[in-house]
Amino acid sequence: MSSTNRGTVRNADDYYVTPQTMIDTFLSHFLVEFSLPKDSVILDPSAGGCDKHEASYPAVLAQYGFNRVDSWDIREDSRAECKGIDFTNPNTIHPFSYDAVITNPPFKLADEFTYQALEMVREGGFVVMLQRLNWLGSQKRHAMWQELPLVAVFVHSKRPGFNPEKPNLTDSTEYAHFVFCKGAEPDARLFVI
Repeated sequence: MSSTNRGTVRNADDYYVTPQTMIDTFLSHFLVEFSLPKDSVILDPSAGGCDKHEASYPAVLAQYGFNRVDSWDIREDSRAECKGIDFTNPNTIHPFSYDAVITNPPFKLADEFTYQALEMVREGGFVVMLQRLNWLGSQKRHAMWQELPLVAVFVHSKRPGFNPEKPNLTDSTEYAHFVFCKGAEPDARLFVI
């Protein structure tokens, strides 16, 4: 995800490498506020990775001691365990309930990813989406924000760069990790990290 073409070429499949430092910063704050046991089963349905870069969320989650992380991706060249899976297809729903779904979905499919992920987590399970902060806006999403169980927004005070070859070149917009909890009432807390 990148709001402009700053330092990179726009990818047709909307794949950008999520900086592992950004995920680390998020997890270090999230795990203070919320309980997610180390034996939790977690899914990254848009894991990414490629020949030069590992899948970011699974790699950082493993560093935190989460070893039960499933990775999926629609791209065949991904490093995900399961490739060619269209997560937004309703038939994709897995009979297994995850404890958490955490990912950086394509911006244009963020709403669909969120609804689908909420179907795939157990009651009380978490859905975490890395998105532009302006995802909160737009008339189109007004109804969505009234019904989704948003419990926290972790705003990154530092703009990320999504091009590992140019790590000092940051994006032109702000980002946040949006945290939903299945079954919770929409009552978001804001954290600036």
